[in-house]
Amino acid sequence: MKAYAKQPLDSDGTGGFLREVMEKIPPLFTIILLSLSVLSGCGGRMGARTLKMTVAAPEDSVWGVAADTFAQLMEENTDGHWRVEISYASSEESRAQSLERLLDGKTDVDLRAVSEWQSAEPALSVLSLPWLFTNYQDVDRRLFNGPGGETICRLIRAVGPEPLALAENGFRQITNDRRPISAPADFRWLTIRVPGEGPEASLFAAFGAEPVSMSWDETFPALRDGDVLGQQNTLDAIRAAKIDCVQRYLTVWNSSYDPVCLSVSAALWEKLDAEEQETFRAAAQEACAAEISASRARDAEILAGFRAGGVQVTVLTETQIRNFRVAAEPLYDAWRERNGEESLAALGYSG
Repeated sequence: MKAYAKQPLDSDGTGGFLREVMEKIPPLFTIILLSLSVLSGCGGRMGARTLKMTVAAPEDSVWGVAADTFAQLMEENTDGHWRVEISYASSEESRAQSLERLLDGKTDVDLRAVSEWQSAEPALSVLSLPWLFTNYQDVDRRLFNGPGGETICRLIRAVGPEPLALAENGFRQITNDRRPISAPADFRWLTIRVPGEGPEASLFAAFGAEPVSMSWDETFPALRDGDVLGQQNTLDAIRAAKIDCVQRYLTVWNSSYDPVCLSVSAALWEKLDAEEQETFRAAAQEACAAEISASRARDAEILAGFRAGGVQVTVLTETQIRNFRVAAEPLYDAWRERNGEESLAALGYSG
């Protein structure tokens, strides 16, 4: 613009006409026009900015591996064009608020358990069915490298945000303060905390236990005071909440698998060009892969720490898990009756 402003007027008077028009335009509007022309010259790419990212977990969670790696890759791969500011939302209230901010476009990037999307997309509750996946090899084959992951992302995308990659919360394990659990009959007369009505509550009821619905924030004091006798969650969540300090028995039974989703708000995603979208997705996929590796390595460390602290750990054999699975078959029958086979088939489940 400066070069043109210093040139003499053309002999045909065109330059003079342009100058007269520009002099009549208010200065502020001129600035806006110049700004738009700069953006147009850059192909519409957004200016450098800091992304607000929420991690719906405690700060010392293994999920931090995904968040930190994503932030590092975004800054490195874009020469600082995109920076990421990470905040953690560990309480249920703060997680609910952060979800609302994501859907409203006030948060740019989000990392949370897929189970937290069930209220918005009930079809995702299929992941709560017990022993849908048998082990990590089964998870990798059907979820991360098969149709299951695509199905989960499609369902989350329908709610609003753009899912970039899946990470891992892990398999849920059972703890209690009365006895070792190795067979369905061991649940009789136990009160077990559950997050709400659903497959998990039905599972424990089928085994003769009494499911008690309460928030995760209330669980530790309830276990400490004996209001409930047991609960189930992933090993990292049990460690972070110090559940091992108030429970004497833990059974590794891999009852249900909980994936995590790294997503971007629809408001931000729609503003990105194709190249930027690919940059976001590539960074997310690499970050989630790093988190999965860290999560599985940490499982062994957590179990060793529990044992050292006096927790009696029981690892079920395949035969013992099969006995539980057979006893839980009525839950699958009820699911099929209500929802059909589509959700199960989409996750590669064949019974």
